[in-house]
Amino acid sequence: MPENEFEIIEGELINSPTTTYEAQKFLGCGTNGLVIQCRDVRTNDTVAIKMFKRKTDIEFAKEEEEILRALEDLHSEWFNVVRLNSSFTYKRHYCLVFELLDMDLLKFMKINPGKRLQLKEIRPILQQLATSLDFLKSAGVVHSDLKPENIMMVDHVRQPLKVQVIDFGLACNNPEEKIGHTLQTLYYRSPEILQCAPFDEAIDVWSLGCIAAELLMGMPLFPAQDEDSLMRLIRLRKDLHERYLTPYWFWPIHLMESRFMQINQSSGEDAKAEHCDLESFNDLLAQMLMTNQFERIDPRLILQHPFMSMSHLKGRFKNSLYTKSSEGLMDICEEQSYGNGAHVDHTVLQMSPKEDSSSSPAMEGSPAGMGGEKHSYSFLQNFISSRKKEEMNAKLKAGQKTSQLQSQIKGPKWENGSTTVPKKKKKRDDPTSYCNPAKKRKMTFKKS
Repeated sequence: MPENEFEIIEGELINSPTTTYEAQKFLGCGTNGLVIQCRDVRTNDTVAIKMFKRKTDIEFAKEEEEILRALEDLHSEWFNVVRLNSSFTYKRHYCLVFELLDMDLLKFMKINPGKRLQLKEIRPILQQLATSLDFLKSAGVVHSDLKPENIMMVDHVRQPLKVQVIDFGLACNNPEEKIGHTLQTLYYRSPEILQCAPFDEAIDVWSLGCIAAELLMGMPLFPAQDEDSLMRLIRLRKDLHERYLTPYWFWPIHLMESRFMQINQSSGEDAKAEHCDLESFNDLLAQMLMTNQFERIDPRLILQHPFMSMSHLKGRFKNSLYTKSSEGLMDICEEQSYGNGAHVDHTVLQMSPKEDSSSSPAMEGSPAGMGGEKHSYSFLQNFISSRKKEEMNAKLKAGQKTSQLQSQIKGPKWENGSTTVPKKKKKRDDPTSYCNPAKKRKMTFKKS
């Protein structure tokens, strides 16, 4: 069988030096390999085995294993990072054995009403992911491919909203060596990766911001077809003053109106609390999506942001049902973390005591700095109205020639003065095209 093809048959016994695994079902594709569910014949435990065959993929697998082993020495299990059990070689396939988790975040979104999450559900997920990124930063590791498919629900029934970060196939601890490589899946790719510029852990914060917006909207924030269109979308957001642009800019009108009606139809106190929470979330989102990586919020400061601490809710709205239910969801996740052996200090890597909201990086006039003034919904109404006008204007211009439209859409100018995406300096598989047999390798799981 060619090097770029391999098959695993359902029921096949996979021998390792310590035990035998029975192949049960195909789970999906990781960054460079095939992932299957297996049963440990000796212990009857169910695990996930990530298998690699191509020589270059095996090299990446060993790099992934090395990083995960190093993180394990730092108690990565306390910081929502997937656990690697063992590794072995089977029929020239290099195998990494992981704990079996429930479903990825993308699938979890799809089973929720409206195929999106509520703010109070997003908060504990963000808290866990920011904790993971803070841990990775302290360990000097950049994940480089954070996306909903690489965030797993541990058990969405028994451990609701408990997540773990998986797939360290593109992770690196020396970013200088990866400059010019194609990193991050397209929808979650940061400006500095597009520019082939030096980067650090801030690229993961950008991805987290894109994920956070997607959880609320139920669709990708930057649904680009290629890098050029992604740059145009990012430039559009930047030109509209990124500090104040809310994610509503990217919402289809019917979703905006639906969400607006849901808030307005809630009871008074709960509606005000949710509106205040939404503004705080928007402030955090804006800081995670700063196009200048040096202005982007740090993972530890994410954990200290009012949206995470709920300081904006615990003061004015402490008796509202919305606040109490939000606190309850955060408590559940904290209890789950303690159950895994984590200590409260560990969850933030012994960071300094949480700052008061006044010392948050939020800008003056943002939710972090708001006093007791009354909130209104006028900004949503005005925004919906302006979006409708813009869509009507766009329809009027739809008859123009394609060339004229293209001439109006100029790519963003980066530091080098270019208006187009720089060519990658080094060739490497694009993570957006993995698992496409027509372009990559044939990886099949056959039923017996």
